[in-house]
Amino acid sequence: MNDRITPFFQSQLSLPSRILMVAVAAALLPAIFAPIWRITLHAPQYPEGLSVHIYSHTVKGDVQEVNELNHYIGMKPIRAEDFGEFRFVPFFILRFFAFAALAALVARIPVAAIGYIDFLVFGAVMLVDFQQWLSDYGMQLDPKAPIHLDPFQPKFLGTTEVGQFHVTSYPDWGAIVMFLAGLAGPAILAYEWWRRRAEA
Repeated sequence: MNDRITPFFQSQLSLPSRILMVAVAAALLPAIFAPIWRITLHAPQYPEGLSVHIYSHTVKGDVQEVNELNHYIGMKPIRAEDFGEFRFVPFFILRFFAFAALAALVARIPVAAIGYIDFLVFGAVMLVDFQQWLSDYGMQLDPKAPIHLDPFQPKFLGTTEVGQFHVTSYPDWGAIVMFLAGLAGPAILAYEWWRRRAEA
Protein backbone atom coordinates (compact mmCIF):
# COMPACT_ATOMS: atom_id res chain seq x y z
CA MET A 1 0.00 0.00 0.00
CA ASN A 2 2.83 2.42 0.87
CA ASP A 3 4.32 1.72 -2.57
CA ARG A 4 1.19 3.34 -4.02
CA ILE A 5 0.44 6.09 -1.51
CA THR A 6 3.90 7.66 -1.32
CA PRO A 7 4.37 8.11 -5.10
CA PHE A 8 0.78 9.37 -5.33
CA PHE A 9 1.38 12.21 -2.87
CA GLN A 10 4.62 13.03 -4.62
CA SER A 11 2.93 13.27 -8.00
CA GLN A 12 1.85 16.45 -9.74
CA LEU A 13 -1.70 17.76 -9.88
CA SER A 14 -3.34 17.57 -13.27
CA LEU A 15 -4.42 20.75 -15.09
CA PRO A 16 -8.18 20.06 -14.57
CA SER A 17 -7.65 19.68 -10.82
CA ARG A 18 -5.61 22.88 -10.65
CA ILE A 19 -8.28 24.83 -12.54
CA LEU A 20 -11.07 23.42 -10.35
CA MET A 21 -9.12 24.21 -7.20
CA VAL A 22 -8.65 27.87 -8.10
CA ALA A 23 -12.23 28.18 -9.35
CA VAL A 24 -13.64 26.80 -6.10
CA ALA A 25 -11.39 29.03 -4.01
CA ALA A 26 -12.42 32.07 -6.09
CA ALA A 27 -16.10 31.16 -5.63
CA LEU A 28 -15.50 31.32 -1.88
CA LEU A 29 -14.46 34.97 -1.92
CA PRO A 30 -18.04 36.41 -1.96
CA ALA A 31 -18.71 34.39 1.21
CA ILE A 32 -16.53 36.91 3.05
CA PHE A 33 -19.45 39.34 2.86
CA ALA A 34 -22.26 36.78 3.13
CA PRO A 35 -24.44 35.82 6.11
CA ILE A 36 -22.91 32.75 7.71
CA TRP A 37 -25.63 31.55 10.07
CA ARG A 38 -29.34 32.21 10.60
CA ILE A 39 -31.49 31.88 13.70
CA THR A 40 -35.25 32.05 13.17
CA LEU A 41 -37.97 32.25 15.82
CA HIS A 42 -41.57 31.17 15.19
CA ALA A 43 -44.50 31.53 17.58
CA PRO A 44 -48.30 32.03 17.26
CA GLN A 45 -47.86 35.80 17.62
CA TYR A 46 -45.06 35.78 15.01
CA PRO A 47 -46.41 33.55 12.23
CA GLU A 48 -43.94 34.94 9.69
CA GLY A 49 -41.06 34.47 12.12
CA LEU A 50 -38.21 36.64 13.33
CA SER A 51 -34.75 36.08 11.89
CA VAL A 52 -31.23 36.99 12.93
CA HIS A 53 -28.49 36.79 10.29
CA ILE A 54 -24.93 36.41 11.54
CA TYR A 55 -22.09 37.77 9.41
CA SER A 56 -18.35 37.75 10.07
CA HIS A 57 -18.49 41.44 11.02
CA THR A 58 -22.06 42.17 12.13
CA VAL A 59 -25.51 40.82 12.99
CA LYS A 60 -28.54 41.83 10.93
CA GLY A 61 -32.25 41.10 10.76
CA ASP A 62 -34.82 41.34 13.54
CA VAL A 63 -32.13 41.75 16.17
CA GLN A 64 -33.90 44.41 18.26
CA GLU A 65 -37.16 42.46 18.44
CA VAL A 66 -35.35 39.23 19.34
CA ASN A 67 -33.32 40.98 22.05
CA GLU A 68 -36.51 42.41 23.53
CA LEU A 69 -37.98 38.92 23.73
CA ASN A 70 -34.74 37.54 25.17
CA HIS A 71 -34.88 40.17 27.90
CA TYR A 72 -38.13 38.73 29.24
CA ILE A 73 -36.58 35.29 29.77
CA GLY A 74 -33.30 36.63 31.14
CA MET A 75 -31.12 35.93 28.11
CA LYS A 76 -28.37 38.42 27.35
CA PRO A 77 -28.76 40.45 24.15
CA ILE A 78 -27.32 39.26 20.86
CA ARG A 79 -24.39 41.44 19.83
CA ALA A 80 -22.01 41.25 16.89
CA GLU A 81 -18.96 41.26 19.16
CA ASP A 82 -20.09 37.99 20.76
CA PHE A 83 -19.35 36.06 17.57
CA GLY A 84 -15.59 36.34 17.87
CA GLU A 85 -14.88 33.17 15.90
CA PHE A 86 -16.68 34.51 12.84
CA ARG A 87 -14.31 37.46 12.60
CA PHE A 88 -11.65 35.08 11.32
CA VAL A 89 -13.78 33.87 8.41
CA PRO A 90 -12.45 36.44 5.88
CA PHE A 91 -8.86 35.70 6.89
CA PHE A 92 -9.24 31.94 6.48
CA ILE A 93 -11.10 32.25 3.17
CA LEU A 94 -8.27 34.42 1.83
CA ARG A 95 -5.75 31.96 3.24
CA PHE A 96 -7.55 29.04 1.60
CA PHE A 97 -7.51 30.94 -1.70
CA ALA A 98 -3.77 31.56 -1.30
CA PHE A 99 -3.13 27.85 -0.65
CA ALA A 100 -5.22 26.91 -3.70
CA ALA A 101 -3.36 29.39 -5.91
CA LEU A 102 0.01 28.15 -4.62
CA ALA A 103 -0.97 24.51 -5.10
CA ALA A 104 -2.13 25.27 -8.65
CA LEU A 105 1.12 27.11 -9.37
CA VAL A 106 3.47 24.41 -8.08
CA ALA A 107 1.06 21.57 -8.98
CA ARG A 108 1.90 19.59 -5.84
CA ILE A 109 -0.62 17.46 -3.96
CA PRO A 110 0.98 18.03 -0.49
CA VAL A 111 0.50 21.80 -0.79
CA ALA A 112 -3.15 21.32 -1.71
CA ALA A 113 -3.58 18.84 1.17
CA ILE A 114 -2.16 21.28 3.73
CA GLY A 115 -4.53 24.02 2.56
CA TYR A 116 -7.50 21.65 2.67
CA ILE A 117 -6.69 20.37 6.17
CA ASP A 118 -6.27 23.97 7.32
CA PHE A 119 -9.73 24.75 5.94
CA LEU A 120 -11.34 21.73 7.65
CA VAL A 121 -9.76 22.46 11.03
CA PHE A 122 -10.95 26.05 10.92
CA GLY A 123 -14.50 24.94 10.05
CA ALA A 124 -14.57 22.44 12.93
CA VAL A 125 -13.24 24.97 15.45
CA MET A 126 -15.74 27.57 14.29
CA LEU A 127 -18.69 25.18 14.78
CA VAL A 128 -17.49 24.11 18.25
CA ASP A 129 -17.10 27.73 19.33
CA PHE A 130 -20.51 28.63 17.96
CA GLN A 131 -22.11 25.77 19.89
CA GLN A 132 -20.38 27.06 23.03
CA TRP A 133 -21.78 30.53 22.33
CA LEU A 134 -25.31 29.14 22.07
CA SER A 135 -24.79 27.13 25.24
CA ASP A 136 -23.71 30.24 27.17
CA TYR A 137 -26.83 32.09 26.04
CA GLY A 138 -29.23 29.29 26.89
CA MET A 139 -27.67 28.08 30.13
CA GLN A 140 -26.90 31.46 31.74
CA LEU A 141 -30.37 32.94 32.18
CA ASP A 142 -31.03 35.73 34.64
CA PRO A 143 -33.05 34.21 37.53
CA LYS A 144 -34.66 37.64 38.14
CA ALA A 145 -36.14 37.80 34.63
CA PRO A 146 -39.88 38.58 34.30
CA ILE A 147 -40.53 35.12 32.81
CA HIS A 148 -38.84 32.16 34.47
CA LEU A 149 -37.49 29.41 32.23
CA ASP A 150 -35.21 26.56 33.14
CA PRO A 151 -31.80 26.84 31.47
CA PHE A 152 -31.69 25.02 28.14
CA GLN A 153 -29.20 23.88 25.54
CA PRO A 154 -29.95 25.43 22.13
CA LYS A 155 -29.10 23.41 19.04
CA PHE A 156 -26.66 24.99 16.64
CA LEU A 157 -28.29 22.93 13.89
CA GLY A 158 -32.00 22.19 14.19
CA THR A 159 -34.96 23.41 16.23
CA THR A 160 -35.15 24.07 19.97
CA GLU A 161 -38.46 24.67 21.75
CA VAL A 162 -38.26 27.63 24.15
CA GLY A 163 -41.64 28.24 25.77
CA GLN A 164 -44.07 28.78 22.92
CA PHE A 165 -41.25 29.62 20.50
CA HIS A 166 -39.64 27.29 18.00
CA VAL A 167 -36.06 28.49 17.53
CA THR A 168 -34.36 27.11 14.43
CA SER A 169 -30.64 27.48 13.80
CA TYR A 170 -29.12 26.62 10.43
CA PRO A 171 -26.35 27.70 8.06
CA ASP A 172 -26.96 30.67 5.79
CA TRP A 173 -25.66 30.80 2.23
CA GLY A 174 -22.14 31.85 3.20
CA ALA A 175 -21.65 28.67 5.26
CA ILE A 176 -23.32 26.57 2.55
CA VAL A 177 -20.82 27.87 -0.03
CA MET A 178 -17.95 27.00 2.35
CA PHE A 179 -19.39 23.50 2.89
CA LEU A 180 -19.71 22.90 -0.86
CA ALA A 181 -16.17 24.15 -1.36
CA GLY A 182 -15.05 21.63 1.24
CA LEU A 183 -16.43 18.81 -0.91
CA ALA A 184 -14.05 19.77 -3.71
CA GLY A 185 -11.06 18.44 -1.75
CA PRO A 186 -12.15 14.77 -1.69
CA ALA A 187 -13.41 15.09 -5.28
CA ILE A 188 -10.02 16.30 -6.52
CA LEU A 189 -8.19 13.65 -4.50
CA ALA A 190 -10.43 10.89 -5.90
CA TYR A 191 -9.96 12.15 -9.45
CA GLU A 192 -6.17 12.30 -9.09
CA TRP A 193 -6.10 8.77 -7.62
CA TRP A 194 -8.25 7.47 -10.48
CA ARG A 195 -6.17 9.30 -13.07
CA ARG A 196 -2.91 7.90 -11.73
CA ARG A 197 -4.28 4.34 -11.68
CA ALA A 198 -5.65 4.74 -15.21
CA GLU A 199 -2.24 5.88 -16.43
CA ALA A 200 -0.37 3.06 -14.66
